[in-house]
Amino acid sequence: MNGKVQVVCGPMFSGKTKTLIVLISGYLKDRKKVVVFKPKLDDRYAEESIVSHDKDEAQAFAVTRPAEMLDLFHRADVIAIDEVQFFDESIVGVCETIADYGKIVVVAGLDLDYLGRPFGSMPQLMSVVDEIIKLNSVCTFCSGRARFSHRISKDAGVVVLGEKDKYVPLCRSCYNEMNSKQL
Repeated sequence: MNGKVQVVCGPMFSGKTKTLIVLISGYLKDRKKVVVFKPKLDDRYAEESIVSHDKDEAQAFAVTRPAEMLDLFHRADVIAIDEVQFFDESIVGVCETIADYGKIVVVAGLDLDYLGRPFGSMPQLMSVVDEIIKLNSVCTFCSGRARFSHRISKDAGVVVLGEKDKYVPLCRSCYNEMNSKQL
C-alpha cells in the first residue's frame, strides 16, 4: 500500500472530528485496520475516545507524546489522529515515518489559534502532507463562511480547551470587527 498523510483542518465547530470519524468508518468498511490517537490533555468528552460536538465517537489511545504512536502503528493500515495541533513539532516526523511504512495517516486539527495565527506544528505538517481537507464553519453573527475561532472567554494562553462556552466561529469580517473592539 502506498502511504500518505491527509490533514482535515478548519476552525472550531467546522466538523473536523466528525469528518475524521466518517473517514475512519469508511476505512473500517473497507476492512482496513485503524488505530486512533488523541492528545491526553484533551479529555473534554472522553478519556479514551475522540468525540465530535454532536457526540459521534471512535475509540482512541490518549498519548502525551507523538513518539508513543510509533509503538502501536504497525498493527494498523490507517492511523487517525485528532486535535493534532496540541502535539509538539515531532508529530511531523512521526506522521512521515508512519506514511513511509506504507500506512495512511489522517489527522484533524485547528490550523489557526484564537488570534488567527498558525497553530503549533500545523504549518509544518500542512507543508508535507499529501492532501488537505479545509473546512469552514458558520459565522455566529452573519451566518457567512467562518474561518476563525474567536475566544469569548477571558482565559489566557494559546491552549484553552473548551467549546461554545469559550469560542465562537467567525467569518473574516466579523472576526476583524470583534478584534478591533478589543484593541
